[in-house]
Amino acid sequence: MLIAAAQFEPKPGKFEYNYLKHVQFIEEAGKLGIRLILFPELSISGYTYDKDILLSSVKFFKEKEEELIWLSRKYNIAIVGGVPRVVLSEIRNSVFVVKKKKGVLFYDKTHLFRKEKDVFYPGEKFLVFKFDGVRFGILICYEIGFPEISRILTINGAQVLLVPFAFGRERKHIYDIATKARALENGAFLVTASTSGKGLMNFIGSSRIVGPDGNVIISARKKEQLIYHDVDVKTLDYFRFEEKGISHAYFLNRKKELYRGLAR
Repeated sequence: MLIAAAQFEPKPGKFEYNYLKHVQFIEEAGKLGIRLILFPELSISGYTYDKDILLSSVKFFKEKEEELIWLSRKYNIAIVGGVPRVVLSEIRNSVFVVKKKKGVLFYDKTHLFRKEKDVFYPGEKFLVFKFDGVRFGILICYEIGFPEISRILTINGAQVLLVPFAFGRERKHIYDIATKARALENGAFLVTASTSGKGLMNFIGSSRIVGPDGNVIISARKKEQLIYHDVDVKTLDYFRFEEKGISHAYFLNRKKELYRGLAR
């Protein structure tokens, strides 16, 4: 399956500009036969702590849902991006999943970073979804540093981890190590769509696709770029369960009975 990540600089409050960037990337991906495209964290609203902007973005997205569903059907593509949403009067930092069906799936960021805790309400559950025979799990930015999330997603069937980012350049070493580690230890493909440019922070960009061996397959080199790779999930059993060559077989040798207390 061809999977893509769209790197660009979403501008806070410039909803129409951000949305048109989504459409342009979706159309480009559709012509290439890409089956899933991932956008950065809060890609519709722009990454901001301004509640007025975030609330306005919620309304804007609702107006665009039907068009995104239409684009998903037109190009036979799943569209995954970032948008705030309101649940029980609380703003959440969310990821939307449009996959041709009428309804839209959402994942709400469960672990919030620094000032996000003053603005957003944390989510309570994780999300694994299936599209075109492949199972995907979602985590957002800061959550890359919580290995439990990626492991729970993969135990629940995820073969590809999708991670939208708005990550500071000064923490580049964290981004580099953690994205590789989460892919390696779970024998999973990992795709990041990372904000570029400057806003509340100097964003790292460097969107990437990482293989189940922990090696970076492709990385964005430009401020605005579509990267993609033909992901073959049939190779994952080798890395997860076979004790030979460069595989690690962590899933084969994992002592599930020792982790029951942690799971509680």
